[in-house]
Amino acid sequence: MSPNPSFVPLPEGIEPLTSTEIFDTRNLSDKINGKAELYLSAGFNRLVSQRFRDDRATDLWMEAFVYDMGNSQNAFSVFSAQRRQDAESLGLAQYAYRTPNALFLIHGRYYVEIITSKVSGQVLQPVRMMAETFIRNTPSEATAVNEMALFPKQELVKNSMVLISSDAFGYDGFDKIYTAEYEFDDHRLMAYLSHRRTPEQAKELASNYTVFLLAYGGQKIEAQLPIKGARLIEILDTYEIVFSHGSYLAGIREAATIKQAKTLAIRLYHRIKEGGNES
Repeated sequence: MSPNPSFVPLPEGIEPLTSTEIFDTRNLSDKINGKAELYLSAGFNRLVSQRFRDDRATDLWMEAFVYDMGNSQNAFSVFSAQRRQDAESLGLAQYAYRTPNALFLIHGRYYVEIITSKVSGQVLQPVRMMAETFIRNTPSEATAVNEMALFPKQELVKNSMVLISSDAFGYDGFDKIYTAEYEFDDHRLMAYLSHRRTPEQAKELASNYTVFLLAYGGQKIEAQLPIKGARLIEILDTYEIVFSHGSYLAGIREAATIKQAKTLAIRLYHRIKEGGNES
């Protein structure tokens, strides 16, 4: 038996190199100093980590980080916030990708990273085998992020969807805000939405965020919008639209023109109104 038993089942040829480490909310920063707040604000429960080696590539090692985030929404929040620019999507799970030296995925409530000691083709297959073995041997509920289906598909920037757990856009009243980027005429702008408990709460949050924008230099612009209660704000030479529909708070940020803001806002409004069904 290995002197360092593994905390997860391992594929053949992969051996533990160190003992298991376990971190909770009190000491997470001991392991990931500088990043802990991202996880803690997203509902982090526990991290289990351990280093392994492939007996066919003894000069290389890999470290697995398994974050128990409490539920799949929290797991998506940290996964999406850290998605790398050089990501290559994988079919291992609904949300999974790899970079030249690492693999990242969501498995229900778990956010998983497997990071290698250096870039090498030798470890790509062992890392994938470890991920597949973890998924196969770890019971978990399905990962469901229903809000993503409500974003319009036209002009959507691929893999740009993110869930911000708290203090979105610098406003402390904004939590659990889903965002997505769009490209209009070589300019990027953002759409966002959040499901609240009641229509009244969504309406109040939209109103409060508008007050926040105006307090920081925003100017309200009168405009004809086919969205009841929508507000158009000019701020820092860009345009924002804030509205609610039913239990959803939604809006557009950083549009270069009023036309861009209105076009995307109307598309988003119709998607929310139709429940994400394609027209």
